[in-house]
Amino acid sequence: MDSTETKNIKQILPVKCRITLRANKSGEIPLRNHSMMLGAIYNLFAQADPLFSYKHHKNTNVRPWSFSLLKFNSNPEPAEKNGFSEIKKNMSGFFYIKTIDSDTYRTLMKFSMQGSNFVLGRIPFTIESIDLNLGDINSIPKDINLIRIRLDSPTFFYNASEKKIQEVNGENFLKYQCEKFKQLGILNLEPKQLFPYLWIIKKNTFESWGYITDFSEEKGVFPFKGVVGKVTFKIVGEPSFRKLLGKILYLSEYTGIGTRTSMGFGHNTLLSIESNL
Repeated sequence: MDSTETKNIKQILPVKCRITLRANKSGEIPLRNHSMMLGAIYNLFAQADPLFSYKHHKNTNVRPWSFSLLKFNSNPEPAEKNGFSEIKKNMSGFFYIKTIDSDTYRTLMKFSMQGSNFVLGRIPFTIESIDLNLGDINSIPKDINLIRIRLDSPTFFYNASEKKIQEVNGENFLKYQCEKFKQLGILNLEPKQLFPYLWIIKKNTFESWGYITDFSEEKGVFPFKGVVGKVTFKIVGEPSFRKLLGKILYLSEYTGIGTRTSMGFGHNTLLSIESNL
């Protein structure tokens, strides 16, 4: 395993940031519009560090983070406009930003120590709390058997050469995640060598719609269909393979699945890790 690492994976600091907020007025809000959510997050970054926000906004490379869509503690009513929801004043909700990047971590710390505003669509929010929690990749059990993950935002694996969406399975999960890790300089390995050691043995998933706004050409909002829900992975093989696969699945929570997670696709939560020991 060590020969495949281009960066000491043990030194990675996973960071989970939960942002809790409250709506300042009633109105319609595009809860499932990924590009508008990303724009709101860049605006939040800019309040703490304008240069950081601008650099990542203009950067076309993969980002070392993942973010969830905004969720409310009580279910909002669907609005007449497709993809929008009806929000009442003082409704409280939350979303997550997760990262393995030290610069992103420092920016999160900055706006957690100062008053910041969050605006999604035309709805302004008051940020009530910003909670930062640090993960530890070295805490992963040495002999992993099962890992359960929840796909929180519509997730799909798109094969550009064949122009089709691929199914959610262990091979595609590894292929897209390893490609992102390679671009981030974390791991440089061929996912095919890991395919035999990762299986999906249980899927409790369903299809869900997401939306993208085309700001550049002003063509409006484009819907797409992805998968959300819970997936149980079984890891087999020699301990070295199980250990590496455990780290890949663990870090997917903090970077997202695949290369398009800068738009919020593939945000997931690690539910449990089970060891044979």
